[in-house]
Amino acid sequence: MFKTLRLFLLIAVLGVCTSALHAQDTTTDTEGAPKTELEARGASGDTHNQAAHGEHAGETGAKGEHGEAHGEAAPRGIFDAHQGTWLNPIARGIFGMGAVEKHEKDGETHYSNIERDFIVVMIFAMLLLASLWIMAARGLKLRPEGKPHSLSNLLEAALEGFQNYLIGVMGEPLARKYSSLIASFFFTILTFNYFGLIPGLMAPTSNPNIPIGLAIVAFFCVHIIAIREAGFKSWFMHFVGEPKWLAFLNFPLHILGELIKPLSLSLRLLCNVFGEEMVISQFAGMAIAIAAAIHLPAIIPLQLPFMMLGVFFGALQALVFSTLLAIYISILGTHHDAHDEHNAHGTVEHTHGQVVAHPTEATLA
Repeated sequence: MFKTLRLFLLIAVLGVCTSALHAQDTTTDTEGAPKTELEARGASGDTHNQAAHGEHAGETGAKGEHGEAHGEAAPRGIFDAHQGTWLNPIARGIFGMGAVEKHEKDGETHYSNIERDFIVVMIFAMLLLASLWIMAARGLKLRPEGKPHSLSNLLEAALEGFQNYLIGVMGEPLARKYSSLIASFFFTILTFNYFGLIPGLMAPTSNPNIPIGLAIVAFFCVHIIAIREAGFKSWFMHFVGEPKWLAFLNFPLHILGELIKPLSLSLRLLCNVFGEEMVISQFAGMAIAIAAAIHLPAIIPLQLPFMMLGVFFGALQALVFSTLLAIYISILGTHHDAHDEHNAHGTVEHTHGQVVAHPTEATLA
């Protein structure tokens, strides 16, 4: 359990760094310069508009006065929270942004200074999950005396069940060595996904930065483990492929296939979680609109069935991500000669009464 906690904290740090780099790239670092597009446009005011449209001075002046009074906001990012989350004040304080402002543009309502909420929600989720694991680790005993610690027993049973599942996916030797790493990914993604079901919060995995960061970390973990388990020569020969005289063709194709894996991992997770959040928000808005139109005394929660589905699909996406990670480790972590011998049809291994099926590489293409 302590190993799982350490790996979990490592993934947390890497995720925070990825998000912070994204925030740094989209914010101007020059001293005295506006930090947001809203401030940049507000600072330019009428001068910018008149310089660009001097021949329409009257129209430009009217737009400039409107811009000075209300500001002109850029369209809200598709992955941003709609009106900000409960943690938006903390995000604005950390990144030095102004208050959330509402703007009307082209008949649509836009909100500014909400694009960093996912970082704070992610950190909050990490701290909450780390606290649970620390509490469970402190209450864990080999032979509990008196009343057992329910949280410790629950998380221990969850880890043990997940490890048994991985044994059926990648075999006992690899599963027992790397179940802590894969479990860290599973519980992290599961927590992120479930945060999107809490009103006033958002799922960090519905923002592209988090799935991409997790997929990149998983990509490097797979290849580092492959070199460690099978050796550099066997790892390299995986890219050469068989027959060796087709290496000039197999090598770039295998490289391309490996680079596509983190892309598919991130896009699968992002699209499913983001789509789920959009469906829930649309049905919630529809429920409010219907209640207001026909003067209902209470709002019918049309989004409730989709939130219940979200509980299932949130766990499913975390399981899919971790299962694919286990399969990638199983494929690259075996020696090249043994891997090629059974690659056409896969292998079946009997381990302590359990049937372990090793899939072929072709099924993951």
